[in-house]
Amino acid sequence: MNTNQMNRNGSAIKFIYPAFIMMAVQLLVQLFAGQLMFFYKGYKYTEGTAEEFFSGYMASLSSDKFTLLVSILSTVILTVVFLFWYRSEIIHAANVSLRQKMKISGNLNWMIIPGVLCVAVGAGAFATFISYFLSSVKPDLVAGSVDIVSVIHNNEPGLLNILFIIYFVVLSPICQELVFRGLTLGFAERRMSFMMANFAQALLGGFFTMDLVQMIYYFLFGLILGYVYFRTENILIPILCNMLFCVTRLLFYDVTVIGDSIVLFFIIFFMAMALAYLGVVLVKKSKIVKA
Repeated sequence: MNTNQMNRNGSAIKFIYPAFIMMAVQLLVQLFAGQLMFFYKGYKYTEGTAEEFFSGYMASLSSDKFTLLVSILSTVILTVVFLFWYRSEIIHAANVSLRQKMKISGNLNWMIIPGVLCVAVGAGAFATFISYFLSSVKPDLVAGSVDIVSVIHNNEPGLLNILFIIYFVVLSPICQELVFRGLTLGFAERRMSFMMANFAQALLGGFFTMDLVQMIYYFLFGLILGYVYFRTENILIPILCNMLFCVTRLLFYDVTVIGDSIVLFFIIFFMAMALAYLGVVLVKKSKIVKA
């Protein structure tokens, strides 16, 4: 295989690099933090057996505090790295500045506001209800599934929960959009049609949740966000959609208020889908076409 063939093959799969880099960094941060935790606990440990020490160490690794620390640290690192990568690979390739690319005024009209709200609320309600439906009809499917929304709702109010909310609503959406809509979709569009590229980035976004239930709605939501980014050409819009999506999931967490009414469940379920669709239509019409 010559150099040109190798370069072509490398660029053909370049769109999967951001997602795997994200996974690798998260793993490395977790391992590094775990090592620091081991040495810290070893330094502080004064009495007890080795078995007791390792039992306490493993309990610390599985604690909410450790999980949050690793999540925040890895997300901040990735956001900085991917922002510079997005700027150099996607923005500069379009011969515009990052500031101009993220500009809303003059590029989008007022319909972007209700559009973003409808997309986020509709998709957020849809995700919540599909999770509730699957947990009701197929409880073994969601057994062992860990959703940060349930972690937030089950935790006691306090600083830890506030940090979880900030991570879930602010940090994670920014990182996700840079990875999947910004870089993955941007690289994939260079090698295939938008429809195929959008499908690929949404599939990767769903896969990397590592949770079957979340894969379903994050894949579907990823398709919507990919189209929103394609229509607006502004990474801020899918970021805002993702943030409001997370807020909606927090607010709609307890859907047991509908009781056992299957009719009411499906009415709300289809209303959520209709609302998300309306949002996509409004987003599509928000782009100002310049003469």
